[in-house]
Amino acid sequence: MSGDTPEEIRRRMDGDFLPKPSSSALSQNDGRMTDAAEYIAYHLGQIDKKLDRLIAILEVSANRKS
Repeated sequence: MSGDTPEEIRRRMDGDFLPKPSSSALSQNDGRMTDAAEYIAYHLGQIDKKLDRLIAILEVSANRKS
């Protein structure tokens, strides 16, 4: 992923995770694990942002009712 533009990274992360075919080389497996971890971290961040927005909406709604 190093050398990729932010747009390329976002496009790859927004798609489905598809592991690269690997040989039995441990270094390639390490790279696949790193890719998977980055993909998971990205999507957890996206979920966190959506939850933050949802909480803000619920707080506004609760304040209007009280």
